[in-house]
Amino acid sequence: MDNVAISRTQLGGESPIVASEMFESCIYTGLFGTIDSARMEAITDKLTKMIESSDNQFVIIDLTNVDAIDTSVASQLVRTADTMVLVGVKPVFCGIRGLLARTMVSAGVDLGRHDIVRDLKAAALRCLELSGYKLCPIA
Repeated sequence: MDNVAISRTQLGGESPIVASEMFESCIYTGLFGTIDSARMEAITDKLTKMIESSDNQFVIIDLTNVDAIDTSVASQLVRTADTMVLVGVKPVFCGIRGLLARTMVSAGVDLGRHDIVRDLKAAALRCLELSGYKLCPIA
């Protein structure tokens, strides 16, 4: 059974990002803190490099611990997701809280073409489902 992450890597520098492999075909990336345009660019760069050097099919982008973003960063977030699609990985967003949602809506940011779920549990289940797997109780 290959489905459990055993390592967690915090990427260095000033990028507020934690990334790890959750299961065979999925990378988890948690963003945290206040994210400005320079940090979002660094996040996109590091995430793209990480994906290019792996055979993952999905990336979960968890925004639960993001304190604040401005309208420019909200737009960059969509471009990051679009970049992930172009390099062959499907992004799944989770943890978008009210303040972030309002900022994104005010900025006219449309994540509609990407999967958005409520929390990390739902994101993991969505990635498993898209991979053709289903969790079921062990009898």
